[in-house]
Amino acid sequence: MKTLLEILLLPLVAYLALSGLYQLVLALASKFKAKRSKVSSHAFARFLVLVPAYKEDAIIKHSVSKNMNARYEYPRESFDLVVIADQLQSETENELRQLGALVHPVKFNKSTKVKSLQSAISKYSKCYDAVVILDADNVMDKGFLFKANLWIQSGAKAIQGLRKAANTNTSTALMDGLSETANTEMLCKGANRLGFSSKLSGSAMVFNFELFKNTINQCEAIGGFDKEMELMLTKQGEFIHYAADIAVLDQKVSSTEAFTKQRGRWIEAQYTFFKKSFGESLRYLVKGNADFFHKVMQLALPPRAVAPFAMFLMIGLGWLLGSSLVSITALTALISLTLSYLLVLPITDLINQSFKIAVGIPQIGWAAIKSLGLISKSKQEFIHTQHELIEA
Repeated sequence: MKTLLEILLLPLVAYLALSGLYQLVLALASKFKAKRSKVSSHAFARFLVLVPAYKEDAIIKHSVSKNMNARYEYPRESFDLVVIADQLQSETENELRQLGALVHPVKFNKSTKVKSLQSAISKYSKCYDAVVILDADNVMDKGFLFKANLWIQSGAKAIQGLRKAANTNTSTALMDGLSETANTEMLCKGANRLGFSSKLSGSAMVFNFELFKNTINQCEAIGGFDKEMELMLTKQGEFIHYAADIAVLDQKVSSTEAFTKQRGRWIEAQYTFFKKSFGESLRYLVKGNADFFHKVMQLALPPRAVAPFAMFLMIGLGWLLGSSLVSITALTALISLTLSYLLVLPITDLINQSFKIAVGIPQIGWAAIKSLGLISKSKQEFIHTQHELIEA
């Protein structure tokens, strides 16, 4: 009986151990220095800044008022900020126009970010060199467009910027921000240092205009369009750069309910695209496209908020079974994962916020487990996460 249970548990434990070791390798790689491409031109690229906004009346007025300050930093004639207004109030649309933004109203039977972006790119299709994608709550850091321009002029065509937490008002928001920081360091910076493409995060993204137009028009995702774009870009040999110097402030979810909805959408997209792309990634690997294969393998990682709890569970089961193989393998997974987070997260923040973190860990773990129940729903409809206007 013990042997049978070991046989059943070992594949899961090995999966957790490999994922932990992989994240540790990425964390170590994130400490390497980057090689920056030289700028070949000092011209000003013309940017189209697209901001999909679905029922986000309060926060979109705040973010646009802040983002239009870019006109004092970057030539005003060299960028347009377009709010893709999906079910915004007419008063909100008028206020946005008064702030200097362009407003592109849309209406769909089933709203998705992909449909909004496709609609906007079909209307604003001329005279632009690059596209910036922001969420409705994102506020661009000072000099965002200037720095993005340097990347575009250096020849980069797909760039993921840094999303900095705008708020830590609750334990959930703090944990969400720390999770984003860790993922960015490992899956963006660490992957780049190893010669692989960065992940895309859905916003703070900059693309060559024609590349974005061609790619987004092929997308069909209900949720997780960033994952779909990652796969399309790497499949065709486009490298996704990570740029920590182009940053936005990003509102983190403040409640476990919002966290559950958000993660349910993300997990569904992750595993759906993994299943669709696994076989194809093997064929592309044989052809020499390791970047696409690596991107697909990243989608096989366990949900980051669930993995530690699964590792603790496997350690406990191994102990109850008297199986040192299961326990030691699970312990290896847990140690690797813990070290990876300690390498990439600011130690001072972990110490200063230790009480909030202690409170937040079980809340986030339970919310992540509940999010697994939303996977089937996410396949049928886009589960929107409402942003709150919260100052840090």
